Amino acid sequence: MNVPGLGIPLGGFGAGSFMINQAGTFGPWNFGGQSGTSWEMRILPQAAFHVRERIGTGAAAVRTLATDGPTNTGSNGVVRQRSWGSPLPAWNRLRAGDGDYAALYPFGFMNYRPFKTDVSMRFYSPIVAKEDRRTSMPLAYFDVRIANHTADKAQVSVMFTMPNAPAHVAGTRADLSATAPDSVRTGLSSQFRSANGIQAVTLSADDPSNTLDSAKSEWTIAASPAAGQKVSYVTSWNGEGDGADIYDAFSSTGSLPNANLDRSATAGAISVSASLAPGEVTTVPFALAWDFPQVTFANDQTVWMKRYTDFYGAKTTESNDYVAGSYPFHQSFAIARDALAGRQAALDAVNRWWQPIASDPAYPLEQRRAALNELSMLAVNNSFWEGGLVRNTVVPTGFAQAGPGQHLGAGNPDGHLFGVQDTGAGGTSGMGGTTDIQAYNYRAYYTLFPNVFRDQLLADIETVKLHPSHNAQDIYANSASGSPFITWGNGSDATIQGGTDSRPPNPGQTEWGDSPSKFILQWYAFAKLNNDPELLRAAWPAIKDEIAYLRGLVPAGTHLPVDSGLFTNIYNVIPQEGTGLYNSQLYLLSLTIASTTGEQLGVDTAYVDEVKSELAAAKSQFELTFWDPVTQHYRFSTGSTYPAALFIDSFFAQYVAEDLGLPDVVDPLHRYAQLRLHQGLYRRYDSSGQMIGAPALALPVGLGSPDGQLPPEAQWVWPGTDHLAAADFVKAGGRFSDPQLKAFGLELGRSISDQIWARPDNAFAFNPPCGWSDTSTYVYDYPAYSQALAVWGLMNAIKPITVLTS
Repeated sequence: MNVPGLGIPLGGFGAGSFMINQAGTFGPWNFGGQSGTSWEMRILPQAAFHVRERIGTGAAAVRTLATDGPTNTGSNGVVRQRSWGSPLPAWNRLRAGDGDYAALYPFGFMNYRPFKTDVSMRFYSPIVAKEDRRTSMPLAYFDVRIANHTADKAQVSVMFTMPNAPAHVAGTRADLSATAPDSVRTGLSSQFRSANGIQAVTLSADDPSNTLDSAKSEWTIAASPAAGQKVSYVTSWNGEGDGADIYDAFSSTGSLPNANLDRSATAGAISVSASLAPGEVTTVPFALAWDFPQVTFANDQTVWMKRYTDFYGAKTTESNDYVAGSYPFHQSFAIARDALAGRQAALDAVNRWWQPIASDPAYPLEQRRAALNELSMLAVNNSFWEGGLVRNTVVPTGFAQAGPGQHLGAGNPDGHLFGVQDTGAGGTSGMGGTTDIQAYNYRAYYTLFPNVFRDQLLADIETVKLHPSHNAQDIYANSASGSPFITWGNGSDATIQGGTDSRPPNPGQTEWGDSPSKFILQWYAFAKLNNDPELLRAAWPAIKDEIAYLRGLVPAGTHLPVDSGLFTNIYNVIPQEGTGLYNSQLYLLSLTIASTTGEQLGVDTAYVDEVKSELAAAKSQFELTFWDPVTQHYRFSTGSTYPAALFIDSFFAQYVAEDLGLPDVVDPLHRYAQLRLHQGLYRRYDSSGQMIGAPALALPVGLGSPDGQLPPEAQWVWPGTDHLAAADFVKAGGRFSDPQLKAFGLELGRSISDQIWARPDNAFAFNPPCGWSDTSTYVYDYPAYSQALAVWGLMNAIKPITVLTS
């Protein structure tokens, strides 16, 4: 569902994450693993920042920097998937409108109006392009800035309260159909710790009954006081009460008693106080770190260490199995200590890649906002990044037994598998990451975070060798009974082959005929964008196997694949019987990549020559089959319900070819004619007259269908698809010296970004759907759909992205 008021997620990739929402509270949550197939729609009522302000000799005022959460109701009462809780009732909360919220990932910003001083906060996790260490950290910075613009002295204190919270809470997931074992976290304790000027409260949980996802886990709230600032703390207060005990302790003077208020260890607090002369400004730096080092799947049969643990003692074998006992656990204080000691260096590292993109006027503001904020899905969509396999009793696909070294990636020393779900809010597409969707995001992934994705691509390549069909399989498939990267692929008797087809190729029967080509394009794109011939060489046998699989979809005597009807590609419920434009053009791209790769590597000359011959024949058949010289556009399909429809994604494969410096896969003049002549059919508007994007299919007389029923995807506006279609218009505008094409591309891109990020009534911010109706954004499906990261393709079309890391 669309969810109003979502915000920036905090936490590194694969570390577990939660949002700081627009109410100022902590949630929704996704700490990953078997319980992470969708967000947990909950907050921590005990987690908040509080400010006590006294100006001159006046009375002190205390406010909590958060307000009540939304409670959305429907015909059956409160809609749990669109509602969350509020801060504790004893606290003097803000009212709606008492502050402003802004976001440009990884940064979030809030400022607050009720105070006489100027109070604002910046919060972020240190997501650093092309770097593993800081990008993986379970860490958030909170910088509270207070400026005294009054004529009197100001006594100010800032308190950070935090509960000893579980990673998962049963019954809170947005996807009500998802199931997983309950998480158990007991044996609570708390303590004050300090080192090198860093002062902190650590909240721990140790008990033999704790589930593995919570074993030896902890939180640390920490502060690094500047000159003139004083820290005080409470190691325990009643986190299960109304909050009056900690509020009373703070409200009297702003200083805490440096002791516990009870012995429950259910919550802790830390406060920083300062005295500001008129005109003086101070920043109070806080950090929140957590250590939940293990992630589990398949009813705890598969256990991995998280990536960040490698930087705090965890070791792995040559086959990437965790070395038992190497991680010391209880590292949240060390993480917070190091974070605050290196705070300025971390901020500089983020700004080096972020600032040039965020501030470059060459990129329209709406695209900068969309591109940066969509990156948040890499942290919150059940993000998985492993630091070694602890144990596994599930027999891995392609292996004869479970045990050390018996898993994907075991032959890639110091490799670290990464995965992210297609959606963050559950549903069928929330069960893992599928290549037919993720391929749209290659510009974001391989330009900003090649270090994160390289090992996943090598594992994809490995599946081609291991699987009987020699067709790469989606390997991050999460379910309560499944184990990502351990079990993958579909049963040969499965009615619907999820994401990739695990059966031998069969023209007209094989589903997801786009996936083999998209694996090929991802391998080539990564190697091209990162100058990585080693990966391309490793991919070469798999490329040849995928070409063979694709050619198995081509009937004898012809040169283009035949589609399966339904579930034939990413547009899975749009019927595409016969030969289809989308999969056929991807086939041309795959043949082009195969011939180019063979030539670049200097291998298999006879094979390359034969592929070139097939490519020439396939191109000829493609133009004869799909190009309509009367209407001047490429037909959608030879056998669908609407074969002559105009398709907004007509040139995905051509866009990729041009973007990667490959030869054209379609006739360039035909492409130009279609883009130039048919823009009017792409425009759709809502009832207020705002453009809301281009639908997947269009005809001058409307689509229609014999039975009066249209599959919704045919009429949908697909945000990710439209972003790359916009990129194609921009690229074509430059190539053909046609500013009108570029202008339309920018208009189309703006319409999508504005509907997601500038229309609060849509409630799509940090939750973009797979698609919405071509007449109203209030009809939509699959929220938190990561194909929206395709906006980085549009950014790169406007101006090539440069990532500065030093």
